[in-house]
Amino acid sequence: MAARMDDLLEQWAALWGAGMAQVWRSYTAAQDAIRATGRTLVGQTPARLVHAEGSLRLLRYLPQTETQRPVPVLCVPSLINHYYVMDLAPERSLAGALLRRGLDVYMLDWGVATAADRARPLDAYITGLLGRCVEVARRESGSESVALLGYCMGGMMAAAYTVLAPDRVAALVNLAGPVNYHDDGIYSVWTRPEYLDVDLLVDTLGNIPAELLNFTFHMVRPSDELLRALDYWERRDDPAFTRIFAAMQLWTRDPTPFPGEAFRKYVKDLYQRNALMDGTFTIDGQPIDLARITAPTLTIAARRDHIAPWESVAVLHERISSADRQLIVLESGHIGMVVGSDAGTQLWPQLGAWLAQRSS
Repeated sequence: MAARMDDLLEQWAALWGAGMAQVWRSYTAAQDAIRATGRTLVGQTPARLVHAEGSLRLLRYLPQTETQRPVPVLCVPSLINHYYVMDLAPERSLAGALLRRGLDVYMLDWGVATAADRARPLDAYITGLLGRCVEVARRESGSESVALLGYCMGGMMAAAYTVLAPDRVAALVNLAGPVNYHDDGIYSVWTRPEYLDVDLLVDTLGNIPAELLNFTFHMVRPSDELLRALDYWERRDDPAFTRIFAAMQLWTRDPTPFPGEAFRKYVKDLYQRNALMDGTFTIDGQPIDLARITAPTLTIAARRDHIAPWESVAVLHERISSADRQLIVLESGHIGMVVGSDAGTQLWPQLGAWLAQRSS
């Protein structure tokens, strides 16, 4: 009986291996086709360029309603991911959902860091580049202040800017941006000083290569690649699925280098010292005391977020002094909350309604 079972298991393994090889070949062929399309699949919501500085661009989306609310919304993505995750496809566009609410939406596109960006400190990204984008949005819209919508790392940057320039921020949204960096997430472990010599890495590489960042992202949950291949195989004949699949695959394989000096401060001050929590984090020599935030603030976290655990995001709600503040915890993941199949019924309506009420 045991020998017979061994034979059956061997046959099953051979059949599974042959089948999986076919699945994987189909999946890799799809990846090649996606890369060949470039970025023609993503970022399709009509917009015009209103500011450019180095690799940075500031886009102002064209209105989709007869009238627009006077206070503009400036979207601030992560420094190391392309902005179009918030404008992935026409049917999966957070920017589009906000436009349909009558909001005046601007998008900060950090672009791709070059050797010229290696020495630019994190401070200059917040008070310099982000600050100048705020000024452009104020001038273009004629509004005295803007609503900042920061996603992931952009949430921390938007919060820091709000502390430094409270008169220019009408409202703040922190969308999955960690505040407590000493959490139970994998990145908190990997970046500990005993595991990561930040100075050696930056002094050796300069900008942290996109390929290295992408490798670490995939190593967090290595089985995801296999699950995506199986999902693609089962649904490859569904045009609606393959369109979104292609756009999402393009974004997940399209990170940008992390500017060297910005990486040095970001990891050493926040991940290794947790300086934002103990009050020692500074930008341009000014302490970033979250209690100084009094603007209306919405904090949105995702319970299945493996990049920014929801508790580390929700801390902002506790630390600020805003009388008008709200915390939303979604049953979703870090990326799925923005572009997942249920984003249109979960995140977008709540976020759009909150911003619309505070952009009058």
